Amino acid sequence: GINAEYGSRGYVYPFPRRSYDLSHMRSSGPGGQHVNRRNTKALIRVKITGATWISERTKNSISESGLLDKPGSLSISSQGSRHQSENTQDCLVKLQKLLDKHSYVPPEPSQEELDERERQLKLRKERWKQIERTKKYYRNRDFDM
Repeated sequence: GINAEYGSRGYVYPFPRRSYDLSHMRSSGPGGQHVNRRNTKALIRVKITGATWISERTKNSISESGLLDKPGSLSISSQGSRHQSENTQDCLVKLQKLLDKHSYVPPEPSQEELDERERQLKLRKERWKQIERTKKYYRNRDFDM
């Protein structure tokens, strides 16, 4: 297998060529008679669960999203173009976008953001206390005159 250094991504880029199976078939997309006669639709299958070039965190995120079939493979297809090469490139772009989405880790909040959250929490708590005090105050009042 490949010993992956993921860097800022949760996967190795460019993708190792042997990491996915590429096949072409007849398309039902635009292109008229051309697509009826040529294998222009592209299909990429990636075995996500066994991929050594994808980080465990990214693999888990993709698995939890429900995109994988039973054996743990991801299928991405494209038939938007009448050209096989453009559809193949589109599949790779879709794969990269999906990996980017699932390998994103939000940055740690700054001290200012943490302080602001704390301040907002105190304000909410104080408003709640004021509402409860008001309820209690009026609970024991006699409004009959």
